[in-house]
Amino acid sequence: MIKKKITVYGMTCEMCRTTIIRGLEEVNGIKWVTVNLPESIVEVEFDQDIITIDGVKKEITALGYDAM
Repeated sequence: MIKKKITVYGMTCEMCRTTIIRGLEEVNGIKWVTVNLPESIVEVEFDQDIITIDGVKKEITALGYDAM
């Protein structure tokens, strides 16, 4: 398992936070997710044998946000 911080643009409210957490928690290989709205940061812990950091970013984009 590895932890990564991802800058995510477009998160503006608690609903955005909830959407990202719930959406990513359903992805195979992601263990946990935290969201820091003021800093526009999503931190994830994931199994790199199952999903890559690019895969995590694609999942965030699919939820409607811009992941850098």
